[in-house]
Amino acid sequence: MTATTAGTEKETGAARPVAHCAVDADGVLTVDVPLPEGAGGTARPVLRLRPAAGAGATVVALEPLPGVPGRVRARLPGDRVLAEGHWEVLLEDGDLRSPVAAGLRDLRALVDRPLPAGPGPLAVRVPYADRDGALVVRAWLREGHVEAGSLRLADGTLTVTARPVGVAVADGARVLLRRRGKDGPRHEVPVRVDATGGLRFTVELARLLEEEPPRAAYWDLFLLPSPTAARIRISRLLDDVAERKRVFVYPHTRVAGQRVFPYYTVDNDLSIEVNAPGAG
Repeated sequence: MTATTAGTEKETGAARPVAHCAVDADGVLTVDVPLPEGAGGTARPVLRLRPAAGAGATVVALEPLPGVPGRVRARLPGDRVLAEGHWEVLLEDGDLRSPVAAGLRDLRALVDRPLPAGPGPLAVRVPYADRDGALVVRAWLREGHVEAGSLRLADGTLTVTARPVGVAVADGARVLLRRRGKDGPRHEVPVRVDATGGLRFTVELARLLEEEPPRAAYWDLFLLPSPTAARIRISRLLDDVAERKRVFVYPHTRVAGQRVFPYYTVDNDLSIEVNAPGAG
């Protein structure tokens, strides 16, 4: 399996081949693509990282698997780490790479899976269909991770449960709420740790309205595992939802005339939105 930057992408008027995929309990990603008419005998599925503006593309070849005539199958081993980002599934044939449409995605093994144990980076891959119907793999790579669980709005508060992954939580751990923007205000709230290592914290939402005249604001949530440790973003990554913001909409509550609600960002990170009076 190699990473390259060569190749030319091609989009034709013909219907894109429909690629099916599955992820098993060990994190192995398998892709099955019917070959379009005229495809060469060396056609194979690859992953291409959508680059930032001005950056070169990175392409990862998958390991070939035995297939049937007219189809090509390949796999990405569970221990193959991808850089964080969105990886398009393309069909490479010689110097040309063509996008494929998302077909069946068997992601049952990702639902309610146990949390990874032990130290080390957390590597997650979730296939999904983008807005154009193309098959894409969303990858996350985090040195430390805090997996958000239940969210409960009641009596002007937001209570969150979470689980640390590869993170040692010490006495004095706190949750940091940081408002976006240069030199934005910050708040910290205590964290309760249960007998199983689970976390629980409660945010008094009125505290997010104290700093200035009301206006729309966005607050990001981090765990401070100890008084001296670096902050870790609180996110929801360990299931089968690649774009949580498009799928989950949480109820809001009114605090001092403002509409406040939790939500997940485009990266599945947990945040809180505060709307100015009269919004929504």
